[in-house]
Amino acid sequence: MKTRKILSTIGTFAIVGAVSTAGAALWTNVLDRKFQMVKVRLTHPKSDKIIFVDFKKAKRDLGR
Repeated sequence: MKTRKILSTIGTFAIVGAVSTAGAALWTNVLDRKFQMVKVRLTHPKSDKIIFVDFKKAKRDLGR
């Protein structure tokens, strides 16, 4: 009985860790850029054209 509880706890921690890792990857790859664009639009509402430079992506593209 005790072994089953220990394995259940370890499984729960593994699932929580995997979900949090996936959430962090989603935030850094997708949502962070969208959040920054919305923030810029709210700060400069009258601007029609917004130039947004993703320095991480530009660095990767230059390396190729």
